[in-house]
Amino acid sequence: MFPGQGDFGLTELLRTLPRTGSLAHAVAEVFEEADVVAPEFDVPPIGPRLAGSPPLSVGALAADPPGTVQLALFGVSLAVHRALEADGCRAQRLLAVSFGEIPALTAAGCCSTADGARLACRLGQLLTGHGGGMTLLGAGPAAAARLLAEAGAGARTVVVACVNHSGETVVSGPLDGLSVVEHSAKARGIAARRLRLPFMSHHPALAREAGAFADFARRLPLAPPRRPVYSVVSGRFHHADSDLPGALSACLIRPFDLPAVLGTGLLDAALIVEAGTGSTLTNSVRRIDPRQEALAPIADGRWPTGPPAPLPSPSSGPSPTASDEGAPPPRPDRDGDGDPDRDGGAEAHMSAGRSADDRARAADVLTRLSGLLPPRRAAELGQLLADHHRAGHEALRTDTGAHRRLTRLAASLPPAAEVVADPDLLVALSEATALADPSLYQTFLSHYILCVGSLVLLGGEAADRGGALAHARTKGSFMVTEIGDGSSHLEIRTEARFDPVHRVFTLHTPDHRAAKFSAVAAFGLPQQAVVCARLLTGSQDGGVFSFLVDITGADGRPAPGVSVSDPIPVDALPLPYGIVRFHGVRVPYDRWLADGAVIDPTGVLHDPGSSPDARLRRTLSCGQGLWATLPSAMAALTGRSAAMAWRFNAGRRSHGRLAPGRPLLEYRTQQHAVLGALAAAYSLRRTARAALAAWADLRAARTADGPDTAMTFSPWAAVDRSLALYKAHSTRTAAEVIDSLQHRCGVSGLFDHNRLPGYLGFARAFDNAGGDNTLILLDAGRALAEEAGEQARPGPPPADPGGLPTDPTDPAWWPAVVTALQGRLAADLAAASSARAGAGHRDLELWNPLLEDALELGDVHARRLAAEAAAGGDGTDGSGRPVPQAADLAALDGLRQARRLAGPLLATGVLAPATVRDLPAAMDALCDRLHRALPDIVAALDPGAGLARTSLDEADRTAALLTTHGAATDADDRTWSTS
Repeated sequence: MFPGQGDFGLTELLRTLPRTGSLAHAVAEVFEEADVVAPEFDVPPIGPRLAGSPPLSVGALAADPPGTVQLALFGVSLAVHRALEADGCRAQRLLAVSFGEIPALTAAGCCSTADGARLACRLGQLLTGHGGGMTLLGAGPAAAARLLAEAGAGARTVVVACVNHSGETVVSGPLDGLSVVEHSAKARGIAARRLRLPFMSHHPALAREAGAFADFARRLPLAPPRRPVYSVVSGRFHHADSDLPGALSACLIRPFDLPAVLGTGLLDAALIVEAGTGSTLTNSVRRIDPRQEALAPIADGRWPTGPPAPLPSPSSGPSPTASDEGAPPPRPDRDGDGDPDRDGGAEAHMSAGRSADDRARAADVLTRLSGLLPPRRAAELGQLLADHHRAGHEALRTDTGAHRRLTRLAASLPPAAEVVADPDLLVALSEATALADPSLYQTFLSHYILCVGSLVLLGGEAADRGGALAHARTKGSFMVTEIGDGSSHLEIRTEARFDPVHRVFTLHTPDHRAAKFSAVAAFGLPQQAVVCARLLTGSQDGGVFSFLVDITGADGRPAPGVSVSDPIPVDALPLPYGIVRFHGVRVPYDRWLADGAVIDPTGVLHDPGSSPDARLRRTLSCGQGLWATLPSAMAALTGRSAAMAWRFNAGRRSHGRLAPGRPLLEYRTQQHAVLGALAAAYSLRRTARAALAAWADLRAARTADGPDTAMTFSPWAAVDRSLALYKAHSTRTAAEVIDSLQHRCGVSGLFDHNRLPGYLGFARAFDNAGGDNTLILLDAGRALAEEAGEQARPGPPPADPGGLPTDPTDPAWWPAVVTALQGRLAADLAAASSARAGAGHRDLELWNPLLEDALELGDVHARRLAAEAAAGGDGTDGSGRPVPQAADLAALDGLRQARRLAGPLLATGVLAPATVRDLPAAMDALCDRLHRALPDIVAALDPGAGLARTSLDEADRTAALLTTHGAATDADDRTWSTS
């Protein structure tokens, strides 16, 4: 951490130099480089005076020309940083506070030491020329604001400049105004101390000086940072496109609130070290987060040795919350010829008068969130999401990062029950968190949709005493999976036995196979879970209900009777998963999510549910919110992945001998994969809207039950068949498409920083999570066959292939084809099952040979639902946002799926061999029609270009990759390792 100017002294530094050789060497080295600029600003050099006698003091420096103290502070901070790294304590991230931006950016390779010294000296001159001062108040920001308001007219020119922690605030302004504030503070018993600074800072009156400083900085050669630098003033990481002069000058006029932004810059840090001579900044960190290990090596007299634990790097993409920094992005080249101002040819009318930038803003998930939340809350949320991180497995036990981020997320949102009741906000948050960090999405999902969603659905909101779940002070989970029985959930064995005397429940895990599996293995902060358990009262088995259970106490340690295993790493979603067992945990009666059921004084359960299956279906109906919103997250990931792959491939040239130097996207195989992915993203968008519409219908009908489906393999299709199928189709399609795109991006597709591996793991995880897709499809296929068997027979086939549309590029072709295929498969499976039943077979003996057919039928039915959603479009993504050439995209996705189902289409006679052979040519024709509109299509379907940008998006992706990972480009090779 590079501190500001308020806590700079030399006494402890001079005591440390003789006993710390690396520091003495670094001080000499830095000032040898920095002092060369001293004559330019008429200030004396610092290096020789540090080694002289009598010992140098800041007071002596302050008597020298303006800029002298700043030159000394800059050099000392940079020297401490270099010495720490020389001793093996290499910083994974740099955090800059106010003036500390200058040495931090210098340390990150943005400028030379000499130019950093020039910035420091010029800043000192500008600040001293304006005058004023700053005062430290022993009060938090709210109390400080009241003090300023009550101090009268004499304090009107004084402003809150810095919030160090909840008990300390710095105000800034003219000297007469500060005197008024200090007198008023003394009268109210508030400590006030004038800082030893002959100027004010973080004050809007310094706008002229800020402009002059920015102009000065623009004349210096500033490069993008080679390692992550977090600016406390701007509340964001600097990136390749940051306006560094603008950011530096902002430190003169903008205030900062350290507690509000500190978590983003230091999240998951193993050790925080102050690169300065004081300890004010370190003490603030300790006050804000007492669990965080922080060190001020000079002030504490304790020099660290050895490297800290690795800290994940943040996303290098542009921050979504800093629209004031940098120029707007250039208009895209609409037709690929290098001229962004041409009209795009015959397809331009598909744009509906909107530019690609307009469509990108309309599709962008952060833009949508800004329309659903107050501006300040949306900005805070954007800062949170921009901090993409991943915890290492070795730190999972103490990794409360997901919980802390959830709490920060909640601070930007309404109470959780209001979020759950707002489908548009719920969908936008699902997309944003999934794009920013799939692990954060899983935490958000478990807390809001499943845990709080259960409380709302089952009438248990009163169980959240004090609103700890409503505001995520306590992290909520949902425990249904029992590790020994996997994903079926038909026979949940965790027991909640009712005690009629004390009217409490005792929660018990009968054996190790019934242990729950959930992401609760990180201790340190409070956690609760909605636990699905079988209610037992007397001899009565009441079926599966939900109970709100304390997993930890307020101290973050496991609650009495709760045991949690060591963390179990899951690469696809790196969260602290563990196995949970309950040993006689007492659960109060009002923590039972009774959903209208009661237990009378004699201990008899009265449940309005008609059967144990009906109760299980109702208990698990919180899954409807998951199935309704998860398709939107999958569509967002697919659109973001397809956009990255298109940008990556659009700039590549072939080295093959057939066509050396030709654009790679001229190859039909590459077109089918990349443009087919865009088509799939469009179809998933439409599918997601269909899922939300189905959920809205259920909510409007005030019922948790959709069409009844028997619980044969799992309860999920019985909860609601169509929603479960939308979930199964969207997750499998997203995984299939992202897997293909990862391959099409070569080795770059394997880099975690480019997000494709994380997105792919996330999509694959939900093949099983949230309701097992295979079991959902099996239940749906079996139900469809039984429904077909109940229809009158004999008769003609359900559909006549001769009546299908003849043009495969017609968007109506695929819905008709897949409907015909479903009819044939259902009729065939109904006939086969009837024949086996007639031969005396029952249950598993009947169905076992037919399960593959049932699975195929369920899959085809899910594809039919998605095809109808895509082809029924109005040229938009389902939310009113236009998508150029939407009909062609729907047709292309249909052809993509038809090729994958060529076997069953031929086997059932729905398509003739000649038609199947012609499918690639039809895809070629659609790709040609889509070609000129691709920039607009990508802009319309990419919801995360601002939030989740990677090197794949950049014109020079290699330079972007090198910059992100601290390596130089050919223009500056100083950081390459050489032998």
